[in-house]
Amino acid sequence: MSKPEKASFETAVLVLLSLSRGAESRKKILVTLLSEPKNCSQIAREVELDWWTVQKHLRSLLKENIIKSSAFGNSKFYKLSSIGEEAIRALQSSNKKKFDLKSQGDQPLNPKVNSISSNF
Repeated sequence: MSKPEKASFETAVLVLLSLSRGAESRKKILVTLLSEPKNCSQIAREVELDWWTVQKHLRSLLKENIIKSSAFGNSKFYKLSSIGEEAIRALQSSNKKKFDLKSQGDQPLNPKVNSISSNF
């Protein structure tokens, strides 16, 4: 990716995760995906949002390649992409917005997950 493309992409991610409406909800979704792949219902329960709202945010995150999805049986599971992991690192190091990862403990960004992750 050239420098202008990278800057443009970084700006898009910044807007999506920090400045746009729903950014806090999208950040919560990303935090829930740190531990393992999850389906929309699992994410909705954890972030305490309704299913439709989470689905809308997942579509936005997929469009920007911040997360990936994979079918597993009759469900679709979501996990962070390498871009999503970079976005979380950038948000963690940023002093512009508070990004609370305390609920996830000191888990690595690429935790060992169950067999679902092998489908990605």
